Amino acid sequence: MKRFVAALMLPAFLLACGSGSNPFEPDPAPPAEDPAPDPGDEENPVTEAGIPQSLAGDLTRVSFNPNTVPPTLSVEGVTLDDEPFTANYRRRPGLDRNGYIAFTAQDDPLDRHFTAYGREANNNSGVRAGVVVSGGVRNRFLGGGYYERDGAYTPPNPATTTGLVSYAGNYVGLINVGGSSEDLAPVPGGTDPDLAPLQAAEVTGNILIQADFADNAVEGNIYNRQILDTATVLPSIVLLNTSIDPTTGTFLGDTEYEAGDFPGENVIGTDIGDYGGIFGGTNASGVAGTIHLEQWDGPNNPLGFEGEEEYGVFVLDQCGQPVDDPICAGVNP
Repeated sequence: MKRFVAALMLPAFLLACGSGSNPFEPDPAPPAEDPAPDPGDEENPVTEAGIPQSLAGDLTRVSFNPNTVPPTLSVEGVTLDDEPFTANYRRRPGLDRNGYIAFTAQDDPLDRHFTAYGREANNNSGVRAGVVVSGGVRNRFLGGGYYERDGAYTPPNPATTTGLVSYAGNYVGLINVGGSSEDLAPVPGGTDPDLAPLQAAEVTGNILIQADFADNAVEGNIYNRQILDTATVLPSIVLLNTSIDPTTGTFLGDTEYEAGDFPGENVIGTDIGDYGGIFGGTNASGVAGTIHLEQWDGPNNPLGFEGEEEYGVFVLDQCGQPVDDPICAGVNP
């Protein structure tokens, strides 16, 4: 559970208003049920679903099926989203962003509004990921990320290739700031503004991930980031070099601001969050994962936010596959 930030009002600028503070600071996340220890980080155990707690947040599991008509998404574990422990979210095509499929939940006009995004990779890699975040009300927000893989995973064989592989595509995040109200149920007339829920604002961008399966390492960048509702440009994020588990194809690493965006600032070595995910398919043809940022507007809060947070999702195909990203033209797949 986290504290909510300010609302975004008007497309030209950010205003702090409404019932939320600016923004929300974290409360301790509820412990996972019988969490298994993460051998790489005793302070960040994995949940029963295998997601590091820093990425899972308040979320237990997402069940996402893009192949039904309409696609379906259900969520386990996020508090106060709709109904019992497993909530079935409603499909919202108007909120789809850059290939990520949107769903929402809101039980009544004074209950929290939740936005969720899910995506499955192409090329039979069997990886998918999702993210869920509530808008603000009562000074807190809820949410987290999830990823999984079906079937086997085989990395590229460094004996026959270089082992260097690139993945590129789109990124979507949800932040603890109020965005548009297009999916909110209208509150009754005369309702005190302190009781009105907010709809979480979205961040869009591009992401490049580069993996070295000879050395079992991965790193990347999230760039062209902006808050969609206001076209507010955000700093690029560096996904720092971290190890790939050669058996499971999973990884967990730290994030920083891109140093080139802040000349003269000491951003190198300043941890602003975590990223993690899982490779899947033959020759690791796809990768899916999530991001949790504990800052997103830059060092020293140039946009005026304090305590800002973001949960984001990426689902990418390997460059050189039939549906790769245009940036792949500049890399050796």
